Amino acid sequence: MTDHIATLRRVIESWHRADVEGVMACLHPDIIWNNSGGIRAPLRGADAMRKTLEGMKGRITNNRWRLFDVAQDGDKVWMEGVDEFDTVDGIRVAIPYCGILDFKDGLIHHWREYFDGRLQENQLAGQGVSEHVEAMLARPAV
Repeated sequence: MTDHIATLRRVIESWHRADVEGVMACLHPDIIWNNSGGIRAPLRGADAMRKTLEGMKGRITNNRWRLFDVAQDGDKVWMEGVDEFDTVDGIRVAIPYCGILDFKDGLIHHWREYFDGRLQENQLAGQGVSEHVEAMLARPAV
């Protein structure tokens, strides 16, 4: 069985370096990315994904994305973690999330993330990371 968790870890390591092409190397050309917790329509295709990642790369620093739990069953990976970073304006954003990855041909084909977008909006508006979110994030990464 292919170790899809290793592929996810390559994505995370690449994104820590702001290496868009390193992330793209792990994604299927027909990638579908539901990256907004359902707030917006999913991104479709490698071109849309690359454009979005390049835009994100220009707005964030100090990427601290990490996983707290991860499991694989066949060509599916479940993950729980935090997307944590600082904006170029110095605002700390820390969003707990869960996600599911479907793999095809050894690459991530469908990526679905579930999180509360209001947390990000509130943090970007200067409300900071709440104590109860801090408590959720105080777990060791796997």
